[in-house]
Amino acid sequence: MLYAIGSPLPEYRVKAVKSGSEERNLMCDDTHARRYGYKAGLVTGVSIYACMSRSLVEFLGRSWLERGFAHVDFHQPVYEGEEIRVTGQLSSVTKDGTLCIQFRADNPQGMACGTGTARLPVQPLQPEPAMADFPAGQKKLRRPISLDSLKVGECLTAVASEFDRKTHWEYCEKSMRDHHPIYRELVHPGWLLSQADLILTANYELPPWIHVSSTVQNYHSQEQECTVETRGHVIEKFELGGNHFIVLDVAIFAEQRCLATVRHSAIFRLAPRVA
Repeated sequence: MLYAIGSPLPEYRVKAVKSGSEERNLMCDDTHARRYGYKAGLVTGVSIYACMSRSLVEFLGRSWLERGFAHVDFHQPVYEGEEIRVTGQLSSVTKDGTLCIQFRADNPQGMACGTGTARLPVQPLQPEPAMADFPAGQKKLRRPISLDSLKVGECLTAVASEFDRKTHWEYCEKSMRDHHPIYRELVHPGWLLSQADLILTANYELPPWIHVSSTVQNYHSQEQECTVETRGHVIEKFELGGNHFIVLDVAIFAEQRCLATVRHSAIFRLAPRVA
C-alpha cells in the first residue's frame, strides 16, 4: 500500500464503556470520582487507548500489531456512554521508511480526551526484550504505596493472565465493541495494555488513581491460547502539582516471547481539592 503524507486515518466513532478492568480503579466508581470533582466515574485510559487503536489497525493493519509503536497521553475525562471520535493522519515518513502518525480521540464537546503519536518501522526492532531483562520481584501483593516507600528500580511481582478465545471475544465484542475481524486471530492491543494496569494494581494497594500516559512498543501478536505473564519495575516516582506519580517499565510475555513493552504512568495519589 502506498502512503501519502497527510493521508487521514479512517475515522472511528464508538460509545465509551467501562470494561472489567475498571473494577481495579476506584476512580471509575461514581461516588469516589465525585469526591475529586468529576461528574461520574471515569472510563480508564486503557479503554480509551483500545478505542484509539482501531484507527491505527484500520490504517496500518496487522503489521502495527506486530512491530508498531504508540505513545498516548490522556487529558479530559471520559464518561460511560459518551461518544469518542478518533481521527488522525500520516504526519511524516522517515528516511528509513518508518511511517509516523498523529492521532487523537475527542469527546462530544470536541475536546481531546487522548492524543498520541504512532510509528510503523519497515523492519521489527532488534534485539527483542527477554524475560531475563525483567526479573520477577518476590514481594507480597497489594502493599501500601507512597513516594517514601516506592523504590526506583524495584522489581514488581509478576502477574499471569489467561489468553483464551472466550475471554478475548467478550473483551472485544462486549467490553470494547470492537468487531474488527483481525481479533478473531490476534490479541487486542487494549487487552495487552490492560496487563500494565493489572500489574500495578496487583502490586500496590491504591487509592483512587488516574492513568495519564502509556508508551507501547509491540514486538509480536499472540494467536494461540496461552498464559500471558507480565513483569516490570519502577523507573520513576515524583510529585507534580501536588499529585504523586509512578512510572513503570513493563514487559508482557507469552511462550517466552515479548509481545510488548509499556512505559506506564499514573497518578496514584491526587492532590487535595481546593475549595
